Amino acid sequence: MRPVRRILLAFLGVGLIGAAVGEHLYRRLIERRYRQEITGRQQLERRFNEVVITHDQLISDLAKERQRSQELSAIVKEKSEAFEQTVGRLSEETQTIRELQLRLAAMEQQMDQLQGELATALQQSGSANEGKAGAVELERIVVAKADAPMQGRVVSVHPDWDFVIIDLGWDEVTIGDTVSIFRSDQLLAKARVERVQEGVAAATLLPEWKSAKIQVNDRVQLL
Repeated sequence: MRPVRRILLAFLGVGLIGAAVGEHLYRRLIERRYRQEITGRQQLERRFNEVVITHDQLISDLAKERQRSQELSAIVKEKSEAFEQTVGRLSEETQTIRELQLRLAAMEQQMDQLQGELATALQQSGSANEGKAGAVELERIVVAKADAPMQGRVVSVHPDWDFVIIDLGWDEVTIGDTVSIFRSDQLLAKARVERVQEGVAAATLLPEWKSAKIQVNDRVQLL
């Protein structure tokens, strides 16, 4: 019985040793898997943190891009409004230029007409002087006072351009002189001499002194 018992004890010891070894190996396997799981979890946490950081960075970049987009939209809107205003001003300036060109053409036509009337007035003045020179009867000589102002009359009126033609020439007035226009000793207006020829002159009515409509034969007096 003793040999059998020894054999059984030996088998039992071997079994216990095998079980212990197996348990040890199993524990080591569990520990290895646990460490692998811990390492995998740490790696996942690191990757998760990286994803969170990347996500936050993307959100920040997106917010910056949205702000830049809003700023660019505001700049584009401002530039568009400025462009539209510039186009509007350009259109207004173009219209103003056209109106000025029309007014200039009308003024040139008016000046041509004034030139013709000045020439006609000069011819009439020359004819009147020739008639006076050929007359046998002498006119009465009137001695004017030294301080008597130079006087004449309106020979033509152009209300559209506030121009008048007076029968005072370069012997009586010069460009820039101011003359007063009367009717029955009532001051009607004042005018500034713009052009002068022999025997006649063209003068522009001054708006601040114009109080009545000017007529032909109104009296003109040099200030």
